[in-house]
Amino acid sequence: MRRLRAMRAVASAERGAALVMTLLVLVILTAFGLTLVGLGMTEVSISSNWRDYSKDFYAAEATLENGVVGLKTLLESNPTPTQANLDQIAKPTLTDPKLTFGAYSISSPNPAYTTTFPSGHVYEGLTGIVTGYQIRAQVNGQGGTRADLTQVFQYTEVPLFQFGVFYGKGVDLEIAPGPDMTFNGRVHANSDIYVGSGNKLTFDSYITTAGGIYRTLKRENPGPYPPASYSPWSNDPKIKRASGGYQDLNFDSKYQPGFSSTWASPQDWAAQANSTFGGTVKDGAMGVTEITPPINSLFQDQSTPDVVAHKMIELPQGGDSAALASAKLYSKAGLRIVDGVATNANGNSVTLPDGALTTTTFFDQREQKTMTVVDVDVDKLRGAGSFPSNGVVYIAGTNLASNPAVRLVKGTQLPSQGLTVVSQNPVYVKGDYNKLQKVPAAILADAITVLSEDWDDSKGNMALSERKAKRTEVNAAFALGPGAESAQNQGNGQLENAIRFLENWGSSAGNDELDGKPGKTFKYSGSIIALWHSLQANSQWACCGYYSPPRRDWSYDTMFSTTPPPGTPRGIIMMKGRWSQQ
Repeated sequence: MRRLRAMRAVASAERGAALVMTLLVLVILTAFGLTLVGLGMTEVSISSNWRDYSKDFYAAEATLENGVVGLKTLLESNPTPTQANLDQIAKPTLTDPKLTFGAYSISSPNPAYTTTFPSGHVYEGLTGIVTGYQIRAQVNGQGGTRADLTQVFQYTEVPLFQFGVFYGKGVDLEIAPGPDMTFNGRVHANSDIYVGSGNKLTFDSYITTAGGIYRTLKRENPGPYPPASYSPWSNDPKIKRASGGYQDLNFDSKYQPGFSSTWASPQDWAAQANSTFGGTVKDGAMGVTEITPPINSLFQDQSTPDVVAHKMIELPQGGDSAALASAKLYSKAGLRIVDGVATNANGNSVTLPDGALTTTTFFDQREQKTMTVVDVDVDKLRGAGSFPSNGVVYIAGTNLASNPAVRLVKGTQLPSQGLTVVSQNPVYVKGDYNKLQKVPAAILADAITVLSEDWDDSKGNMALSERKAKRTEVNAAFALGPGAESAQNQGNGQLENAIRFLENWGSSAGNDELDGKPGKTFKYSGSIIALWHSLQANSQWACCGYYSPPRRDWSYDTMFSTTPPPGTPRGIIMMKGRWSQQ
């Protein structure tokens, strides 16, 4: 009996233990299930929050882009906006009703500063004046999500006389000298560059273009560029590597070395150019963009950029916008001489010394017409202290029927503050200019012709043999207009003839006064900027008829890298800077 009761007790204990185990398993399973449910709910919450944040982020990013477009549009018409102007750039409408703006602003928090573009930048080594703008967009979503983004936008002004050669859009840069020629300054074009060498052509600095670089001349391959096929023009130019030493440009933006096959992609050309030249040759395929001349309407009017750029040197007109009036160099002139009447920047009359201005005429054989010229005696104006303190002078005649022009004479020494002369007319420079105690100087004109000291007005219409030149030295930046022939697939003399001549500089003119070798030397130190085609002195170039070319001793004036001429025009680059999120 006792044994039976013991057996029953054991059985009862086992059933109790099983119940406990069952309950424990149920508790564990329940806890595990609840955990899974919690994890699932967390995942759903995280996924929902990420989806909401993504909406916030993309809306904020789109708002930044809208701000960039609005800011760029404003700067194109108003390069110096106030905060009130910036506040008028409207934010976009958020299409999702669950999104709201927490903050939106466009500001210029810091003053403009001067910077040098760093190594690796497409314009490395150049100096620019940067105004930074900050665009902020904060977008709030449902559930407390938020995206807060900031985009920096930079408006950079680049003094154009930092370039040895700068050609604007619509003005073809062709370089094809016969005699040896060396460029020691930077070369840039907003369009394509066409280059070759009759003998030896050497570049010692950067070559950049927003277009492409072609080893042909446009006049030899009319039609759209690049043409389907072409042969390289004459000899290969030599270009200095970033690390030193020279390499031949025996390929270009279209053709591989040897010119028998084209590149598979622009990236292949870029890789070859970087490998060969180490970064001194760059085109649009490598990120080079236009440096827009300081006429803001050029950002919208790309149909006739050369005609628009010419407005920089023109007299003000009643219909000029505030931005255009400010961009015209007339507005920067401290002395203005129009049709012989001199005034200062405030419009008050200025008395000039007797004999400082005289009017004469002579025949220009390139133009095939008689020019009415105002001779400006630089030495008399300098001696009388008549030049303005800011060093910028505007001179022009308005009666186009008389073929008005300006001639600078006796300019061997300029005023100590430097001198920039601007005219909407053609300008002639007679004799040495800025040779004594050289200062920063520039001439900006419809066209520029250099005459030696031996030029005689009475012989303008005589045979070339009667117009023998004399060695001449000019130290000044030139902004000028070449002929428009290259735009019509004709030769316009290329870069080497952008500066015009009317005399016999060749061997038949006698030996050079300095070295005794045949031919006369034109020694030039400066910067050649071509933003427009000539609109007044627009007759076509023709080699060796009305002139014979000089021996060219040309160089970039490195003074301009640190001390530019008064009133130097600044090209404009607008680009995005750094981007951040908070």
